[in-house]
Amino acid sequence: MAGMKSTEATWLYAPSRTVIRFLCRVLFRLEVHDESNVPERGGFMLISNHASNLDPPMLGCMLKRPLHFLAKSELFKMPVLNWWARNVNAHPIRRGAVDRGAMREVNRILREGHGLVIFPEGTRTRDGSLQPAKPGVAMMAVQAGAPCVPAYVDGSYQAWPRDRLFPLPRKIRIFYGESFSLPPRPDGVSPKEHYHLCASEMWRRIDALREKAGRSRTQAKGESA
Repeated sequence: MAGMKSTEATWLYAPSRTVIRFLCRVLFRLEVHDESNVPERGGFMLISNHASNLDPPMLGCMLKRPLHFLAKSELFKMPVLNWWARNVNAHPIRRGAVDRGAMREVNRILREGHGLVIFPEGTRTRDGSLQPAKPGVAMMAVQAGAPCVPAYVDGSYQAWPRDRLFPLPRKIRIFYGESFSLPPRPDGVSPKEHYHLCASEMWRRIDALREKAGRSRTQAKGESA
């Protein structure tokens, strides 16, 4: 984690965002709903479902402010991808282990007032359904003390599931929810139990947006019938 830049955005972030935004609009007819729920300043965690490799770039490409991203450490083993990822504010995290270096980096990013994208499910879903949130992600959020903004990416699984080599041109929509703070630890509840409770709250907020996306989809079909 040493040597990571603390600036809001590197020189490569803006041009990468412009290219990704164009591709997302052309290939996936990307729609964004309620992006005003994303704070314009100050540190926060953007917590989202994770259905596809399309999710991270899509969550950031339509927002005005630059974001930071946690990504699995395996991605940083490829030289070109490592170079690009680090220059668009991506930070490695080891999955399946307590990565204290990543936790320090999370605290630094939020303390400096940046937005950080993180996926409570920990990895991409295999069947398109919303998976349980990992307590380790909740622990990061609790220890950082930053507000959370839920998001739901609708359609990215259909566009690029795990078993496909290349994505398909499917419509994708992103729904951003209202900012919220995780509850303090109640008396008599252990830290581990508290992290599980907070993970459940994260899941509940994202699932509410999933239901909203479903209602919106049904309404759109009714109007076009």
